[in-house]
Amino acid sequence: MRALTVTKRLEEQSAFIGLLTQPLVTPTNDAKLHRLALRHQRQLTEWFRRLGYRLVVAGQVVRLHRTPHAGIVTTPYISRPPKGRELVLTLVAAAACEESDSTTTLQAISDHVRMITGVETSPVTAYDPEYGPERSILLLAVRRLEAHGVLVRRTRDEEMLKAWEANRTGIGAGYDIDRAALLQLLDPHTAALAAPPTGSDETQLLAATRWTRMLRILIETPALMYADLSEDDATYARAVAGRLAEAARTMTGGTVEVRAEGLVLILPPDHPWAGDATLDWPKTAAPAWIALMLCDAAGATGERTDTGAVLLLSHQVDALAATLHTQHYTELTDTFRQRPEQIRPTAEATLRDAGLLEIDSSGNWTLKPAAARYRDPAPSSCWYTHTLASEASE
Repeated sequence: MRALTVTKRLEEQSAFIGLLTQPLVTPTNDAKLHRLALRHQRQLTEWFRRLGYRLVVAGQVVRLHRTPHAGIVTTPYISRPPKGRELVLTLVAAAACEESDSTTTLQAISDHVRMITGVETSPVTAYDPEYGPERSILLLAVRRLEAHGVLVRRTRDEEMLKAWEANRTGIGAGYDIDRAALLQLLDPHTAALAAPPTGSDETQLLAATRWTRMLRILIETPALMYADLSEDDATYARAVAGRLAEAARTMTGGTVEVRAEGLVLILPPDHPWAGDATLDWPKTAAPAWIALMLCDAAGATGERTDTGAVLLLSHQVDALAATLHTQHYTELTDTFRQRPEQIRPTAEATLRDAGLLEIDSSGNWTLKPAAARYRDPAPSSCWYTHTLASEASE
């Protein structure tokens, strides 16, 4: 009996993590996660309610709606988010699918998108299928709908897609339309909450949602750092740190480090979707090593605050990057030997993705307290060869 209970809890936790990484699930886009979500729907609904989220099961579609609080959705920093045009065309393509039968093609979607955006009252810039980059963006939008299970591809010949993208020849690909998934793709109620009404009492709303907001930060981002919070939120988070840690452990099966500067959730590596929810860093590659070296040097030379953060002015960062290039020239790959100006932006992008760095408008650095976890980086025996191979393939 105990073995069954343990297995059930592991499945619930795996499905919880999985739905955070894949919020719209159908039998076609992730059959395993779909089965687990339906099997443990009651427990998952309760757990997501603790986060202030809504889990909707409509027929064969499972949809997690991340309800905004005060117009805010908790997400980690992304250095290369989808471009606005891609997201807009994704929504227009979804609207085009609503006007189609149960099946469609890439060319038919393209024709509908051109028609929808071509009317005078359209708030969207007209889509031009004769322009190659526009077709490429629409293909990205259609692939996004396919990943969400809204479109199910019937033809698997990638050459047909390439021919359509390059020369606008053929149908591109054929798709079945999952109308239940299409209906759940965008929820008007959730979208409305992303823009709270003018004049609403934001202070009162933030106070009323303090628990869920703190829990969201702990589960959805690399770490909950008190220094990143308002004074009221930080005081509250410190007072309920134990409860936050226990809630996160229960729902994810991970471990929570309770530190003076905040809380860090570490997901269990054996859960099927934990890898998708965890930043794969540092890698055995030059950009990661450069970021770690610059982070280590910044931590040693910057001004440390009472919260554990480290501050550096922009010119100090430039000096550290120049020193890294000089002192470690023989250990760098050709890319960074020949283009030392790429060291700083590469390190910044990597550290920001990892949730370890903030940069202000003047280029000044604020290293998060969690950066202290990474000290004395040294290249492994295989990192140089691995990086050269990666660069050669790009």
